[in-house]
Amino acid sequence: MKFNILLITLFYSCISVAQTPIDTAKTEEEDFSMYADVEAASSTDKSKIYCSQKILGLSPSKLISIGFDFVGANAIDTDTIGSYFGNTADFNNNSGIRFAANFPVISNNKVILSLGVNYLDFKYSAVAKENNINPLINSLNKNGLRSYGINATLFKPFNAKLFGVLQLAADHNSAGKLDQFHENAIKYSGAAIFGCKPHDRLQYGLGVSQSYRGGALNYFPIILYNYTFKNKKWGFEMLLPAKANVRYTINPRNLLFAGFELEGNSYYMDPMMTNYNLGYRNIQLQRSEIRPRLTYEFSIYNFIWLSIQAGYRVGYKFNVDNVDYKADPLIMNNKVSGSYYFNVSLNLVSP
Repeated sequence: MKFNILLITLFYSCISVAQTPIDTAKTEEEDFSMYADVEAASSTDKSKIYCSQKILGLSPSKLISIGFDFVGANAIDTDTIGSYFGNTADFNNNSGIRFAANFPVISNNKVILSLGVNYLDFKYSAVAKENNINPLINSLNKNGLRSYGINATLFKPFNAKLFGVLQLAADHNSAGKLDQFHENAIKYSGAAIFGCKPHDRLQYGLGVSQSYRGGALNYFPIILYNYTFKNKKWGFEMLLPAKANVRYTINPRNLLFAGFELEGNSYYMDPMMTNYNLGYRNIQLQRSEIRPRLTYEFSIYNFIWLSIQAGYRVGYKFNVDNVDYKADPLIMNNKVSGSYYFNVSLNLVSP
């Protein structure tokens, strides 16, 4: 209860700080979206013009982000595995630290290459820690889930309107300790998009993706759609089916979003195989959830921004699978109850 009161106090205090009057002239100078749309001026040699990677009004890209994620009380209904019967485990909360960094290493009017790293450490606090002997629940309570990896994004404009995007990532996902490396915990994902930018307020594209957002490995089409209305107050930022937002611009330093995100991954459950005689060599937890949410992002000082996010976590998938035998049915078919969640992050954004 004390923690919830602390979160509410933090939320309202941040809004109070953000609503401090801002000098109008300075706000216009700090319209971050304008920086990304500067293109090479026409020259006498008729050099080729290339489109930029953003549109007017788009929310600023995060170069460095560190945040805290908190999910309220929830329950997991577990299936039977081996000699361990299924039961319902109650959790006080789930919480975790998120970190991400992304920087351009090549940036010119012909190509932009960005490299990044990410880290997630998610803890599970069970109500009855000492009485629960279910392998999955006990492993989550003692070890949690963690993920770290690297990624690369290539933006290639072909002319003033057409462009391509290629994203590749490799992550190590497991319930083991940070210093434990497992080959079976490595997951590769990627996406390729071919898009068009008809004008400075519209950008759209179609592509394909290999992803673990649904918990297991999936291949699916993706749609990119970013649009800012003529009044520059409203807009859309979408990468379906992964995420979508309706954006409202109070001013260039204060942004509101309403939308959702599909979040998930596949985790190598080493503690379950090490501590329990289950007879499996490569079992993975397929975790996936849908997060409808409201987000408020604002500038604290220049390019340092704060993001406050609140919403509801809907459990989509939380199954355990023996991936060595893909034809076999799931080992555990579990269900996770929904719960409110809260996220706050401090970000260094791109100029």
